[in-house]
Amino acid sequence: METDILVFAPHPDDAELCCGGLLLKARREGMRVAIVDLTRGEMGTRGTVATRKRETAAASKLLGVHARENLGLRDGHLLDEEKLRAMLVRMLRKYRPALLLTPHWEDQHPDHAAVGQASLYAAFLSGVPKFEPSSSKGVTRTDGLPYRPKQVLHYNNRYLIQADVVVDISDVFEEKLKLVRCFETQFGPGKTKGGPQTKLSHSGFFDWLRGMHSFYGYQCGFQYGEAYCSKGPLRQSEARGLIPT
Repeated sequence: METDILVFAPHPDDAELCCGGLLLKARREGMRVAIVDLTRGEMGTRGTVATRKRETAAASKLLGVHARENLGLRDGHLLDEEKLRAMLVRMLRKYRPALLLTPHWEDQHPDHAAVGQASLYAAFLSGVPKFEPSSSKGVTRTDGLPYRPKQVLHYNNRYLIQADVVVDISDVFEEKLKLVRCFETQFGPGKTKGGPQTKLSHSGFFDWLRGMHSFYGYQCGFQYGEAYCSKGPLRQSEARGLIPT
């Protein structure tokens, strides 16, 4: 299945929280979006695997993703190692995205950092036919280069990144909040009563979230912006693409 955008999300809810604005804009433009959740979020302080599964289904329906799957890896135990790289390579070859969205490689959450770093290697290894040969069908062709995603962008964490790209999500920001609110056991007080409190379940969480997007948007003259960065130079083949709209 060829997709325009693939998101690697260490936990259910990461895609919506970190990339929801860009994904909403992509769907409005008719682009094909797929999400791969790597764990079931079973280490979360609040909620259960069952509630996270229901919340994920609701968010996926609201977003209108073309595909979503969960690899069922152990939450809190992800490491940048061959096993993880091989699984990510298989997902890249399965969905063949033009754009890969993945966590920042220095995220404070170990799972995020591991996926972010492993994704960089997987994006290269996906074009090496002898790596994981059982999944390498179609990787090489006589009329083109081996398959690799055209661009890898790393999404933000709660402590902010130095953005290389800020996407204007002003027109979809309220919709993004609805996506995030689907995970009511995780973000804000919601309907979940009792249990340990976290920064994410704090009553001010959505004010913080709005403030972060305002911070990035302000830098570019947007009301709300979503931040991404790149390990390498960003590619642009058309002069028009260098002119802000």
